[in-house]
Amino acid sequence: MTFDYPATAATAQRLLLRFGAACTLRRVTTGAYDPATGSATTTVSELPTVAVVLDYPQRYVDGTLIKQGDKQAFLDPSYAPAQGDELTWQGVTYQVVNYKAVSPAGTPVLYEAQLRGV
Repeated sequence: MTFDYPATAATAQRLLLRFGAACTLRRVTTGAYDPATGSATTTVSELPTVAVVLDYPQRYVDGTLIKQGDKQAFLDPSYAPAQGDELTWQGVTYQVVNYKAVSPAGTPVLYEAQLRGV
């Protein structure tokens, strides 16, 4: 018997839509270097998504990996965050410090991200 992970992902997405808030994941991608202009092209993508953003429990704040003020976010699996992306949630912009996919059997159910104020 196999487990229906796409159904689990759909349930996670419904819960995020119900209890989370709309936000924007902003990604800056650097293109090829142009020797004629001496610079590289950049592309900015603004990806709408939904997230639940929470304070880390105090017991996890060690001042090194997780600093005071860092946030823990659970994001819709539609877009995978990347280190260095910016997430604007309820008018506050955070930088993605670290992230991981919650993906049993290779199907992303949601993404967990560590955020830090910019």
